[in-house]
Amino acid sequence: MTHSAIAMIYGIAGSVIFNISKGMQRQGIEAVAFIFPGRKARPKGERHPGSAKHIALYAAGFVLNNSLGFFAILANRYAPSSYFTSMFGLGIIALMLYARFILKEPLHPFQIAGAAILTMGTLILGYDGIIREKLTMARIDLPAAAMVIGASLLLMIAILIYAHRSRNLLVLGAVYGLVIGFIASLDPLMKGIGQNLGQGERFLPSRSLGWIIFLASFVFATLSFVASQWIFSKGIRISVLVPSQNFAYIAYPIFLQAIALPGFKVSGLTASGLFITVLGIFIMQTRIQKD
Repeated sequence: MTHSAIAMIYGIAGSVIFNISKGMQRQGIEAVAFIFPGRKARPKGERHPGSAKHIALYAAGFVLNNSLGFFAILANRYAPSSYFTSMFGLGIIALMLYARFILKEPLHPFQIAGAAILTMGTLILGYDGIIREKLTMARIDLPAAAMVIGASLLLMIAILIYAHRSRNLLVLGAVYGLVIGFIASLDPLMKGIGQNLGQGERFLPSRSLGWIIFLASFVFATLSFVASQWIFSKGIRISVLVPSQNFAYIAYPIFLQAIALPGFKVSGLTASGLFITVLGIFIMQTRIQKD
């Protein structure tokens, strides 16, 4: 099995577990619902039916929700970070199936069609990764990567200011999705750079600068989580936020590597796989928008 295939297998596993954890948290949310404003208190001594089950589900979902970074660390030993993030769409399909068979939510034709298209796009991205020459983040041009990330941060701040001035919930949702996806993608990217700085296929960094970059990645992972919870509290529809968020999460590592990783080129296969994957995600969310 090639190194790129191993990295993508870790990407599939991490994405599936991460997305299913969201379903588990949703299923067990009753256990912590009392912390939300407006929640009516239960009479003293009354215990919510199945509360132990709900607590266990929510706790397990919370733990698994934080496992994505661990799988990224494993994948970064074998291939650049985009090989890991490009598999994220398959986890969305896993969540759809969890919602259907565990949460007993209806499954609509749009979701099935979107899942099929998303799978096709992911397979194209996977094939594109397998036929490439062996690459690792050890070859990253660090100054170029720093400039790209810095410029991207400034651009994100600029479009956030524009979105807030527009006072349009659709624009705000799309822009916050891009920003959150971008910030989330920095987690596996910075882990990969830190792990492999100076040499490849390492589980943990070997240099002081590598450790700084590696540890900083956890800050971005936390920021993306907090930002997503905050924006949901503002009434932004998930059908607006999710497509742009996942687009940025999958596309940004490819963009960064195309500029700062020697030997990594965006081919027609890469572009078509990315387009089809994002199209599938968008179609899966279309039904939610209609509902």
